[in-house]
Amino acid sequence: MNGKESNSKETENNDIEHNELEKEVIDTTTSESDDFFERSTKEYYIRKNGINPAETPINISYNAYKRIVGYAMRYGNDELPQRNWREVYGILIGSIKDNKEVIINDAIPVMVGDRAYVEYKSKHYVDTAQFNTAIYERAIQDNKEDFFVGWWHTHPGIGFIFSPRDIETQLFYQGVNPFAIALVFDHCQKGSKAFYLGVAGIRLKNPDRGMFATYSNTIELKFEFPKEEMVKQVEKDLKEINKNIKKALKQIKYIDEVLRKKGLAQLQRNFGLIMILKRDVKITDDETEAEEDDYYLYEWDPDINKKIYRIPKFREKIEKELKKCEEILVDIKKADQTTNFQKKKEKFSKKIKEMLVKPNEWYKKIMNDFTKSIEIIFPFFDYIDTDERKIIEHFEERSFEYQKILDDLNSRSDFNL
Repeated sequence: MNGKESNSKETENNDIEHNELEKEVIDTTTSESDDFFERSTKEYYIRKNGINPAETPINISYNAYKRIVGYAMRYGNDELPQRNWREVYGILIGSIKDNKEVIINDAIPVMVGDRAYVEYKSKHYVDTAQFNTAIYERAIQDNKEDFFVGWWHTHPGIGFIFSPRDIETQLFYQGVNPFAIALVFDHCQKGSKAFYLGVAGIRLKNPDRGMFATYSNTIELKFEFPKEEMVKQVEKDLKEINKNIKKALKQIKYIDEVLRKKGLAQLQRNFGLIMILKRDVKITDDETEAEEDDYYLYEWDPDINKKIYRIPKFREKIEKELKKCEEILVDIKKADQTTNFQKKKEKFSKKIKEMLVKPNEWYKKIMNDFTKSIEIIFPFFDYIDTDERKIIEHFEERSFEYQKILDDLNSRSDFNL
């Protein structure tokens, strides 16, 4: 961690010289062709509005503050030993009002890291991209202007400073959006005179200097309610969160360890419907798993290359039976034997439905358990992160693929030719 921000006389003089140079550039850069290039820069807003984006205040909704505190306190609080405190990271959703104020409407937890840093992985990028798409679509639907306005993370017991890694992250956000803000939460600072809510806003003062940029942790923060009311209400909500979050996390683990790795895996082994590339099948000591791949072949093809794909025996058996019954019924229908057609149809339909009884029952039981788990998780969904959300999403994806094929087979068993 970078313990202190440089405030030397020499740095201040350099800032003054740099600002004078900026004024010269602004005064001489007035062509329309350059205006597009400047549009996302600090100089553009200073020239057009007399406003420095790096100094604009931040207005934080109660919902955003509650999500920050609710997730952060899972990994840093006075009841946890300090050696177990860990940093967490998230993204901020909001808008810019009249180029004068940043409005933060939501704060989404993304991941938990180590004692003094967090590390972004590919699944976190995917999750963030999905949120970005969802926010964009919702903004169009609701005629709003919400987008990523920054990021937030915690420094439990460390305070409101920027490490080199923090500077690098803020450069990413502020380089795209000069209004972008970093909120830092430290539960040890809650109740203090300077940072009553335990949160500070930080921006780079001179992002053009890259990793040598300095920062300000005194950005003006405004809150939806008076500070005392914000703290009082969040303490009340925290009691409910802390009381039930362990139950929610237990259900997430149940979805992963029992419903997905055992329930769906057993269903696929006994009544396999999903065809999978063989190279993606993983063998363990006690079970065959193909849970991590994203390559499925949904459409049945009797001539499929079995050297490449693993064909579930149950799927192959039922597809052959369906094809045989359909061919017989088509021939009877062509012969215009209405009575015989109806009898055969009922007989074949009953046979196929009997073959599908157990997979339907098993699937229904698994999904009923999943629904019960979600009912427990849902009220606290705001306080779970990417890794935990991905467990739920992955189960939904896997179960949906099985259901899609099962529903198709159930429909085809009626033989509505």
